[in-house]
Amino acid sequence: MQMLLPILVGGIAMPNKIFVMRHAEKMDDPNDPNLSEAGRARAQALVKWFPEKFGRPDFIFATSISRHSERPIQTVMPLAENLGLPLNSTFADQDYGALAKLLLTEPKFAGKSILVCWHHGNIPSLMNRLGASVGTYPDPWNSKVFDLLLEADYTEAGQPKVSQITESF
Repeated sequence: MQMLLPILVGGIAMPNKIFVMRHAEKMDDPNDPNLSEAGRARAQALVKWFPEKFGRPDFIFATSISRHSERPIQTVMPLAENLGLPLNSTFADQDYGALAKLLLTEPKFAGKSILVCWHHGNIPSLMNRLGASVGTYPDPWNSKVFDLLLEADYTEAGQPKVSQITESF
């Protein structure tokens, strides 16, 4: 496998790819912060599907637990555990700007592959802060869509190339 060198934008080394996904399916009860049975099955399917399709991510992020939701963590925790990666859940849902700034400026993320699991309401704003062009990602995100993954590819100079990938399960 060819090693890609990080792209420099304004003297800053960029990640190679940032994958952004919504958490898996939720319970019908709006007060239940957990994944539904279908959501737990989707989280388990990610364990095999993501690495086979995209390779092993270097870092995994999920929004922090709130009184309304633990779903982003529950969605990617099985993958993180299977790969032996720590799961960073220090950013609250509204802190997408701080997360984007960290991912795009911190040298340890240069040339790396990063998976982010977020709430659908703030994914468009997160993508905007990651430099993605308007129109390359759903805005607003359809509240019924749980199987879409956005791939922001930074391996060329300029704005990331965004691909929308539907999970195959």
